[in-house]
Amino acid sequence: MTTKTKLIAGIAFVLSQPYAAGHIVTDAEAKALNQVRSENIGNNVREKVKELAAAGDEAAAHALVAEKDAEYVFNFSAVSAARKLDPEEAEARKIAKDLIKAHLAENGRKLTVAPEGTTKEEWEEKIDAEIDRIAATPEVLKVAKKNVADKKKRSEQLLGAVGGVSV
Repeated sequence: MTTKTKLIAGIAFVLSQPYAAGHIVTDAEAKALNQVRSENIGNNVREKVKELAAAGDEAAAHALVAEKDAEYVFNFSAVSAARKLDPEEAEARKIAKDLIKAHLAENGRKLTVAPEGTTKEEWEEKIDAEIDRIAATPEVLKVAKKNVADKKKRSEQLLGAVGGVSV
């Protein structure tokens, strides 16, 4: 079984990854996946559906949603984007991604361009795994914690300087 390092409250934990391609899902797993899928489709078309509804073109809205439903597949970027991260984990991942971008740029490469002989999905999976690895290192976690604490301190100072927020 594969594992993945997951940051929880700024501490790295190793979690099992029990699912793999070909895994037969239980009823509860299918329900959860279908729920995420429908939410993703809704998120992807919401603004356009609002525009079409405001224009009185409900038929076009239905056609758009049907099209997106027919073509929707989970991909690595959608799965990564859907994750809910605590502030330190988000900062550690941002630092890791920036380090990878800088490394690739040194060689004239881009994070968004898969090397020849690698599919886009394989490249995204490799990048995501490398972000996970780098983000979980003690050095990056230390910087991420400091950055989050510094940002919180600056926000508190600014909030005091402007007399708070009244909404």
